[in-house]
Amino acid sequence: MEKWQNQTEKQVLEHIRRNIDRVQLPVDSYKEQIMDRIELLETRGGNKLLKKTLAAASIAVVIGLGTITAGFISPAWADTLSQIPVFSSIFKHTENPGLKLAAEQGLTTSPNMSVTKDGVTVSVTEVFFDGIQLAIGFERKGVADERVLAEITDYKTREFDQSTKGLLGMPEVTLASGEPLGYGSSITGDVKGQPDTLLLELRELHNASALGEEFKVNIRVPVAQIAEPFEFEVTARKPAEGIISLTPGQGAGKDSFQYKVKSLDLTPAAMRMIITSEGEVPASPEQTDEYGPTAVFYELVDDAGNVAASKQGYALMKAVPHPIVDSLYNTFPQVPKTITVRPYTMTLDDDLKLLLDDNGKPVKTYYKELETTIVIP
Repeated sequence: MEKWQNQTEKQVLEHIRRNIDRVQLPVDSYKEQIMDRIELLETRGGNKLLKKTLAAASIAVVIGLGTITAGFISPAWADTLSQIPVFSSIFKHTENPGLKLAAEQGLTTSPNMSVTKDGVTVSVTEVFFDGIQLAIGFERKGVADERVLAEITDYKTREFDQSTKGLLGMPEVTLASGEPLGYGSSITGDVKGQPDTLLLELRELHNASALGEEFKVNIRVPVAQIAEPFEFEVTARKPAEGIISLTPGQGAGKDSFQYKVKSLDLTPAAMRMIITSEGEVPASPEQTDEYGPTAVFYELVDDAGNVAASKQGYALMKAVPHPIVDSLYNTFPQVPKTITVRPYTMTLDDDLKLLLDDNGKPVKTYYKELETTIVIP
């Protein structure tokens, strides 16, 4: 293998280009960024330190993919590489198993964008979009405080505690047109075990088909005691494979209650099912007198017997009908051959307390006659 010593800068850059071009990189990885930087060096020139740093940054990415052996780099270059920041995957440390899986499979994108103001740096390090959800990972530097997300004092106006400089407010995500990105639910918070990181998850995206395979979003992150928000423009892109979108239109009924599965989407990181229903919530013989059923919920069971429960919450009211139910589920270990929709209710007493079993878990009443099985092509 060639050595770095005694090579001209042009040869060094060409060597980087050849090695990077041979690597099969993940979706929207650093490859394009690296090539752009090499092109910049070749056309515009620049001081030797800058050239060396950019080239070393390019090599660091390839080294991370295991394509260059340790003997390829001289001690001087190794010293330069050690000074270059490398962003780790935030998604691998979340409690969302779908995001973990997406990160492990290389399905996330790495914008690696940073903005620094008044000594505080905020970076967008990781993005995942699959048509069901949009997840964005942030990193903050320059603040000696373990907290990243500030206390939100008004969720409607997004006002937050400004007493500590460098704490982040709620990130705002809009489309390129300036319109807000619509979603059903969201989660924002510090990532446990990952200092200086923040995760934003926007789930049950509205009108996801109109977003297409790729779209741009503008992100504004307000920071305590810094007047202007930190702004980023990021591209969200679906994985090239593993997306299944179905419109089964099938369901079942019991007495006056009927439901249909309007859509079922499966991705490498999540499942989403939208159900329409009408009629009264069914009740079992045990759900009488002081006891009554909750709303109807829906479990998904694959052909291997794996069960996925909805992440949807529930209203502590008896027999509440929901004409439209939009639910998010964790993905199955493998793409199933079939998925069975298994409706159930839980039981409330007159004090609106859930009936619990011996293990302290809510008692579920299943309705076999309401099950329907969907074939996955």
